[in-house]
Amino acid sequence: MKKSLMFMSAAVLALSAAFISSCSDDEGGGGSQVPPAKIKTISFNDGFAIESWEFFYDDQDRVTSINNIYDGGDPVTITYDYNDAASELTINKEGNETVYALDEDGRVIKEYWTEDKSEWEGYQYDSDGRMIKVFEHYSGADHLKYDLTVSNGNTTHRIRYEDDGTTVREDREFTYTIGDNASGIHQIYAVDSEWKNIAGLYGKQSKKLVEAYVRHITDEPETSYGATYTYTFDTKNRVATQTKNGTSSGGNFTESWAYTYYEE
Repeated sequence: MKKSLMFMSAAVLALSAAFISSCSDDEGGGGSQVPPAKIKTISFNDGFAIESWEFFYDDQDRVTSINNIYDGGDPVTITYDYNDAASELTINKEGNETVYALDEDGRVIKEYWTEDKSEWEGYQYDSDGRMIKVFEHYSGADHLKYDLTVSNGNTTHRIRYEDDGTTVREDREFTYTIGDNASGIHQIYAVDSEWKNIAGLYGKQSKKLVEAYVRHITDEPETSYGATYTYTFDTKNRVATQTKNGTSSGGNFTESWAYTYYEE
């Protein structure tokens, strides 16, 4: 596994120069500060279909609606209805409504699964506003799903548990580039969605852009599945495209994203 980590780090060394212009001044490399900007569109290509999302915000920088297009089909509007008095959010996608409980900072702390709110997926954050735990509540008890380790503002480990909430299924270990993740691109997938994580709804994302990850699978200790990331940048040093090349039990895979931003 250690050998695999070294291999994947070496695979991205050639990209180091591309990140020098996108690192913060506090990195000591003399790079310019990447300006934060609200994400306008995301286009995702998994090799089978292309799906895109266009985001619209209110004056508090909260997402209010999304135009979603799947593989050239008709646009679907996803709407967000905030109930500030109840600290709740209702997201409506094609008539399917999901209710979320929000904390005082507007982050999701529960995604309700049932109408009576007796079962949910829950989220916990550290004092800096980054997600550290995900759990599922059913049968009257919490079942730990993910345990996240944050170091220097970056999620370095995403530990996934079996349904019993105690047996480790996988420890996904992340390494990072020197490039700033100023617009909060979601890369860890503790919340498996391309669009729900936008605008801090699930807390702050990692400060830097992911370089690679390796999957330490409990039942498959001899495997070395993982992925490396490559990027291109726009004229303001914001991520324009992101490409992930990886391996899994199903073989090699490639996924790519393209981003545009609102101009202030």
